[in-house]
Amino acid sequence: MNSVLTISMLSVFLSLAPIHALCDSVTYTCRYQTCADDKGVHTSEDDLKLVFFVDGSNETAKMLSGDGRPDVNVDMLYSPSGGMAFIEKKSGADVLTTSIDTRGRSVHSRNIIVDGQISPAQYYGRCTK
Repeated sequence: MNSVLTISMLSVFLSLAPIHALCDSVTYTCRYQTCADDKGVHTSEDDLKLVFFVDGSNETAKMLSGDGRPDVNVDMLYSPSGGMAFIEKKSGADVLTTSIDTRGRSVHSRNIIVDGQISPAQYYGRCTK
């Protein structure tokens, strides 16, 4: 009976472990053309572009600025069914999240407070490796 329990637990653990993501480092380039905010849904000609570098061997991630500002360390979460999310905790209560599914579709959400008022925005786009 113990061997059945051990095998079952090992199977669950392995199915949840992001083994595929731990092998290599990869860069995701994300572009967002559509934004929803408190004024409505907008399409922009100037894409919002975010670039994430995932170091698979260390299980860490950074958002690369590319414009002279320092890169930002972000928390990285893997979905057991595939895909991942990055979380950036800025100063105070400002939180930015980016989710990427297995097909490269992505949502970037900004939940920030400006002058004591919530200033939400959600961007829709695609990411490529």
